[in-house]
Amino acid sequence: MRIVFATSEANPFIKSGGLADVLGSLPKALVQKGHECIVVLPKYQDMKHADTLEYVTSYDIWVGWRKCYCGVFKTEFDGVTYYFIDNEQYFRRPGLYGYDDDNERFAYFDFAVLELMSHVDIKPDILHLHDWQTAMIATLYKERYAYYEYYQGIKVVFTIHNIAYQGKCDPALLSDHFGLDNYLYYNGNCRNDGCFNMMKAAIFYSDVITTVSPTYAQEILTDSYGEGLQSILQMRRHDLYGILNGIDYETINPATDPEIVEHFDVDTVDEKKVLNKLALQKECGLPVNPDIPLIGIVTRLTWQKGLDLIINRMDELMKRDVQIVILGAGDQKYEEPLKAIAAYHNQKLSLNLKYDLGLSSRIYASCDMFLMPSLFEPCGLSQMMSLRYGTIPIVRETGGLKDSVEPFNEFENTGTGFSFTNYNAHEMMSIIDYALEVYKDKEKWQGLVHRAMNAKLDWDKSADAYLKVFNSLLD
Repeated sequence: MRIVFATSEANPFIKSGGLADVLGSLPKALVQKGHECIVVLPKYQDMKHADTLEYVTSYDIWVGWRKCYCGVFKTEFDGVTYYFIDNEQYFRRPGLYGYDDDNERFAYFDFAVLELMSHVDIKPDILHLHDWQTAMIATLYKERYAYYEYYQGIKVVFTIHNIAYQGKCDPALLSDHFGLDNYLYYNGNCRNDGCFNMMKAAIFYSDVITTVSPTYAQEILTDSYGEGLQSILQMRRHDLYGILNGIDYETINPATDPEIVEHFDVDTVDEKKVLNKLALQKECGLPVNPDIPLIGIVTRLTWQKGLDLIINRMDELMKRDVQIVILGAGDQKYEEPLKAIAAYHNQKLSLNLKYDLGLSSRIYASCDMFLMPSLFEPCGLSQMMSLRYGTIPIVRETGGLKDSVEPFNEFENTGTGFSFTNYNAHEMMSIIDYALEVYKDKEKWQGLVHRAMNAKLDWDKSADAYLKVFNSLLD
């Protein structure tokens, strides 16, 4: 089948978060299973590999009342065809998001994706949309394009990567940006909580809705996690599927990672992983000691990621025989207290307030444990990466964290990590203490590391699950 993916970011060209990882890996996995995959994304100023792009065509499109230029560029990577939408007014600027006109920028992109299909003749069997930036493609297709002969028969799948970001905006934009009648707002198709809601519209108009883990698919049906969309999701629950994301085992691989000091695999991890640990301790200015437990944290410093719990218990944690390396940046309310703690405990805590892909790889490869106590986590990729590198995750049982980390059972000697249930600092500290106790038993710990590295969390099984959903629509 032919699958067209519409996304606001994708590896290896442009990335701000896990969405790019998924769109860099899932199409590749589907191509390996014999399907044609096409990814469409904006041609950003900061994108990588721009020199590989070739010009295809250009034409004008209408965005509401605006007549806009649309340039099309193309390249291929790992068997996947990538099309890039070029408009300097909207995309020739630093970064991806965070501008006052983001709603208009992605309204333009939504029209551009639909127009692209007919201009370069890439009509898909499945049109796969991702998050709020492409959500209105579902509405535009069903309300306007599906009536044209060329566009008939396309099945629309919408994936929720994070329901907290919904594309909420002024109802006037429905007509101003998308040229759609206001009755679609007043009849509730595009309305939620007193505003125009793009994600609500996609949930209403898509043939199938998926999200990025089985547990998260159940969580967003509840008042606690649904972010106001739980009612419409309950209505569509028979069309809602939770499919756990995977990671690309070819690129995320301790045996070949160019960013780490010593390569290793499951057969050599017991001898060689520690060499990465010693190098990281030296790099981060911590006392070089192979025996002290080293805990890694790679995260955006935001409320979602459990920073409140970490900061709440940091002074207590610093009393343990442990070292911690934190990499990430974000909200001042978390950066400032962490700076104060790091200044006082500079022999135990290395704080790196930045984004650094190389250092993140070295943390995954070097640490003994990886802490991820998220308030909610649709899927999470960091815990999967830590498992791949033999670093034992300590997670809260939510979303994809629950689905990808099997709790350690000391009686049956099973499991790949440690987990706690409630969003509670005391529970988090108790499970950390338990992990530190198990760490002292080298035989049990090595068993954990080996099981972690043997956990199969690549895209093979998940790609099959997507194909099953796609085929159900076509059949």
